[in-house]
Amino acid sequence: MDRQILILGALREEINQIRRRMTVKGQFKAGHADVWSGNWEGANIVLARTGMGKNCALSAFDEILKTVRPSLVLSIGYAGGLGFKLKIGDLVIPDSIIELSSNNSYVNKHAVSQQQLVLLEKLDFPKNILIHRGTLITVNQVICDSVVKKELGSLYNALAVDMETSALIAHATQKKIPFISIRSISDTVDQSLVDVSSFISNDGEVSKIKAGWYIATHPNMVKKFISFRDQSQKATFNLTEFTGVVVRSFDCI
Repeated sequence: MDRQILILGALREEINQIRRRMTVKGQFKAGHADVWSGNWEGANIVLARTGMGKNCALSAFDEILKTVRPSLVLSIGYAGGLGFKLKIGDLVIPDSIIELSSNNSYVNKHAVSQQQLVLLEKLDFPKNILIHRGTLITVNQVICDSVVKKELGSLYNALAVDMETSALIAHATQKKIPFISIRSISDTVDQSLVDVSSFISNDGEVSKIKAGWYIATHPNMVKKFISFRDQSQKATFNLTEFTGVVVRSFDCI
């Protein structure tokens, strides 16, 4: 059986550049997840949009594993910066992932394979992309308030925060599948965001209708949405470039 890389992203925006560049040979649904199989950067890949949050990501991952047997899982996506040195588009390669509960208290900690991290460091990545290694926090809700981001970063000595990685690494470890998380900073520690929790649909996707209605009824927030869109585009570009190097170097990892 040919070796395959499974690439998991929560949102369409996180994976859309890979989707456009890959050669698609098949497409299917895995529960609520959209999944494409094909080739990219000389490797066989399966690309999936899982939806936001631990439950959506884990459900999609488990469903995909019923038909796909990956040799490596790459969990990619956006993260909020918790470290003051991190800028928009910087990448975080977690060497440990801390899971928090709904009230942001400690639940569990997961370690990433040091062997894979050492191999990653040897790859030739674009010099214009800053890469950081450290702790990633996984939470149950979007962290919008910059004050809360600063508190979490200080309390757990963490670089970034997301909503999926702890569930995915736990399941990959259970299934004995090599796992790497790649996170691109979409908002910095000193930046407060619009609370998008009410925009998220049951499949873990941000509803464009709900977001559009919010903008229409809160015109003073338009600049914030435009700014975050531009930041997300930069984060996606750097994320895609970095992931492409990892996929091209698949045999070395």
